[in-house]
Amino acid sequence: MDYRLLYKAANNYEAYFIQGLLKNNLIKSQLLGENLSIGIGELPIDVIQVDILVPKNKLNESIKIISDYEKNLKYKENKIEWICKNCKEINPENFGICWNCNK
Repeated sequence: MDYRLLYKAANNYEAYFIQGLLKNNLIKSQLLGENLSIGIGELPIDVIQVDILVPKNKLNESIKIISDYEKNLKYKENKIEWICKNCKEINPENFGICWNCNK
């Protein structure tokens, strides 16, 4: 089967997570470089990245899954937390009242 590079994961954890997303969408994938993490500190960071490969005929579908994954990451990075004026605890953006003091 003809495989194409879909994504360069930062580490094994991200690679396995993405591989799980693909599997949930019935897309087989292969990981290249997953065993290089033992070289952390010895190898350049771009060598330690894990390549995720998918079948050529599933590349477009896989790109959409990666796009959604990256959008979700950016959304989480941009979430705004707020500090309760009463007890000074940090609350997630979607909380209408403080989790600590209920005000």
